[in-house]
Amino acid sequence: MKRIIAVAVALMALSCSKDNPYSISPEELFNDPLKVAKTTIVTKGDDATETVTSFSNVAVYRKSEFEGQSWFIAFSGGRMVYEMFVLSFYFDGIDRMKVGKTLNPSHFVFSFVASSDSNATTHEYEGKITLADKGDDYIILYFDNVHLSCSLGDYLTNGYLYCPLYEKFVTKE
Repeated sequence: MKRIIAVAVALMALSCSKDNPYSISPEELFNDPLKVAKTTIVTKGDDATETVTSFSNVAVYRKSEFEGQSWFIAFSGGRMVYEMFVLSFYFDGIDRMKVGKTLNPSHFVFSFVASSDSNATTHEYEGKITLADKGDDYIILYFDNVHLSCSLGDYLTNGYLYCPLYEKFVTKE
């Protein structure tokens, strides 16, 4: 009888992991830096270069100025204009989302904070962003071939991104 119960529990765990092939825990992510989201940059122009960077500041807010939507915002690191970008979007409220679901971002913006080029912004992307895990104070997103393009180059983000989860963004006055 114990063996039957053990097999049943193992099968249930296996079937749950198949429901979300992107599932990962914070511990797994912190222990395997190769899984952390990286952005490959290929600049445009005659002197095109390829660089890899990551997000240095990330946050998700449960509540936003859009009713029923949560807000994601992330800034990259970098010293060059084409390496200093911000990614921002709103999505269905995180508390109602189930792990394994694909996000359907609205008000999507990918832009370069140090550029004076008005074409260094896009509101479109290709690929998929999935909720890989969530807890009371964090979420983990999986970026699956998220491709963005603007005047500065082509940007491809792949991997898991750990995001601290806050209640609501508050501005200092």
